[in-house]
Amino acid sequence: MNREKSAFVRRPKATVVSGKKPVRPRKSRNELKREDGANKSGSQLATRQVTLSSKDKGVVSSGLAKRREELKQVKRRQRRRKIVIGVLVALLVGTSGYLLGFSPVFAYDSAKTRVMGANSQVTTQQVKEELANYAGRPLLRFPTSEAASSLQRANPWVKQAKVKREFPRGIAVYLTLRTPVAKTAQGKVVDLEGKLLPAQGFDTSKLLEVASSCPQSDIEDCLKSVAQVVQFLPAEIKQKIKSAQVARLDNVELQLQSGAKVIWGKNGDNQKKAQVLTVLLQRAGSIYNVTDYAHPTISN
Repeated sequence: MNREKSAFVRRPKATVVSGKKPVRPRKSRNELKREDGANKSGSQLATRQVTLSSKDKGVVSSGLAKRREELKQVKRRQRRRKIVIGVLVALLVGTSGYLLGFSPVFAYDSAKTRVMGANSQVTTQQVKEELANYAGRPLLRFPTSEAASSLQRANPWVKQAKVKREFPRGIAVYLTLRTPVAKTAQGKVVDLEGKLLPAQGFDTSKLLEVASSCPQSDIEDCLKSVAQVVQFLPAEIKQKIKSAQVARLDNVELQLQSGAKVIWGKNGDNQKKAQVLTVLLQRAGSIYNVTDYAHPTISN
């Protein structure tokens, strides 16, 4: 009887305090351990690996295969697109190269030539005629350097020529012409480089006459020397000079209208010599020597 009573011994009820929640009794240490073990076993069950059936494996594998096939198709389409683009670019480049380099669509037309710097000695028509041999040549293969050299050889008045392409069918020619500073008794003019040029169509009335008795091998250098001396003479002195002669590179002489002579010497220090000569000509004399401008002399 006592055992039966002990089996049905009830736990003490929670004490209820009026107006407050019931206070439950504390759990024993064994009860807390049992609850902790139950929580651990539950978490292990949550992370346990799931084993798929053969049917489920077939569904997953077929999905992956389909995805792989889709990726392959995308890559094939990208390759085809690249090939098509490459072919189109090659066709475009090839067509452009043919049109520019071989087709008459972009061939040079001499009528479409622009000339800058022309004058009565080198006319626009002369330039076009000189370049007529290149008519019909594709502009991309037009030899600009060769054409410029041809213009310089054809006319001694052309000091420099530049030729540039102007698509679709024209070119532009830029001329730098020589400037005469003296004339000769043979009907030619001389520039600062000693180049002899034909004087046809050029007004030589204001140019000083020069002459050279230098050897033929030195004629251009001698004419260059006397031309540069003349270029530095101020206008008031030029009016008094009749002509200029050069026998050697270091022997330039000026003949005055009065019959007097100026011994200039070599081409050099021309500006200082001209200033000294301006002062010397204020004195009477038959020979004025400014070879050494620091020690000039006057002879009667």
